[in-house]
Amino acid sequence: MPALAAIDGVPGKQELVVESAKGSLFLSPTAQTPTGVKAHRMNVIVFEDSAVRSLGVLVTMRPACDLLIGSVSLVEALQLFGEVHRVARPHLGRYLTALAGERVPLWGGPGNPRSLATPASRHTSTVLVVNARLVPTAEAIRGLRRLVEAGERGVVFRAGALVAAVLQRSKSGHDSADDTALKAMLSHPGVATGMRESPVERILAELGSRQPLNDLASDEAAFRLVEQSHEVVTAHEHALAGSLAMRLDSGHFAETQPGLFVASTAKVSSHVVVRGGPVVVGDDADLGPFTCLEGPVWIGERAIVSPHSWIRPGTAVGHDSRVGGEVQASVIEPFTNKPHDGYLGYSHVGSWVNIAAGTNTGSLKASYGPVRQHTIQADGSRQTVHTHRQFLGAVVGDLAKTSVTTSLACGARVGVAATVGGEAPEQVAAFLNLLTGGSRTTPEQAATMLDRMMARRGMAVHHADRDLLADVWAETSTIGG
Repeated sequence: MPALAAIDGVPGKQELVVESAKGSLFLSPTAQTPTGVKAHRMNVIVFEDSAVRSLGVLVTMRPACDLLIGSVSLVEALQLFGEVHRVARPHLGRYLTALAGERVPLWGGPGNPRSLATPASRHTSTVLVVNARLVPTAEAIRGLRRLVEAGERGVVFRAGALVAAVLQRSKSGHDSADDTALKAMLSHPGVATGMRESPVERILAELGSRQPLNDLASDEAAFRLVEQSHEVVTAHEHALAGSLAMRLDSGHFAETQPGLFVASTAKVSSHVVVRGGPVVVGDDADLGPFTCLEGPVWIGERAIVSPHSWIRPGTAVGHDSRVGGEVQASVIEPFTNKPHDGYLGYSHVGSWVNIAAGTNTGSLKASYGPVRQHTIQADGSRQTVHTHRQFLGAVVGDLAKTSVTTSLACGARVGVAATVGGEAPEQVAAFLNLLTGGSRTTPEQAATMLDRMMARRGMAVHHADRDLLADVWAETSTIGG
């Protein structure tokens, strides 16, 4: 992804330097600050807590920190600080380890570093620990920056949930209590099904009992954790404008017409109409003629927008995705296909999804009332979630597919690798194929379809992908997907 601008620092403190390169965001290990002082990379640990499963189909096959919210995932935003290490659920941890950096993960984000970077200064001895459910707004990233600049050991809680912690590594060569705790975080599997407390939270609690951790002062409004899948849609709406502002501040984009900001290698037809900005277009993206764009909108790197499309306010298209028709206030994660006509509104769609021609989402009830979601429990009872949203489309898990002219109701949830058609039910379990009478797609069949999709983008299925599909298939068979 192109660079985000460095966040405002604290006067008189050493700056963390952000540099940009085509298609990437990174901190140089020995970048020169404006004062000539070298800035080294610090370490960041982002962890999933037990509440992550409440995000449902969106996080079955990816860590919560790898959801595109605004125009960036939390992992990508945290790269402003340094190397980011995920402590995710066990099946995702195994996947990242097996992938070993040989290819981007299925969700298109960065891999996991192999070990903590060696501290070389006060800033790099600081380690930032962040909850994977944190919404990566510009305000949140600035709030984390203030915690890092202050350098005080401690924790931040919101409504009883751990948001962030700041620890200090020893530079003496001898492990401190914080060093021991950090190594334990990275060596333990992440939060497993049935756990009430994640290993990271437990380790921090044990550390605090030996060496008290301060309650760190922070802006109450800056840190927000998503708790349910429909809140991801709301979080995206809140985050997009600030996220695009950070991109524009990087200087990576030129305004080619009022409201349209384009990377130098993007292709934009002269017949594109911009009815309001900002519309920000990433490297090597391709926007076809007679497309209407209404910002705020993010079009990611190498994304393709079909001719005659209507991309409406609040939309973010992930890198290497293809989009067409009418899209409003929605996120399309990387590597997904929605190139044909059809309305997608107030929705969040995972990676490697195929949205067939004529597929439409409902987003407003006929009564104009708030959308409620209903879930059938294992005992047959029905749970109702009041979203308090008047507009809500569908949340669609990774690898899902629709057939031609599928209708998705307000608040629909489609599980990973599910296949739906016609008037789809409100809730579709993972791997369920409604086109074959409700049989379950096997992991092998899902891998075959994924391999065919990847081949169209010059990629291939990795053995780690097959293992992940098998793990998710087994887990969703047990808990109902």
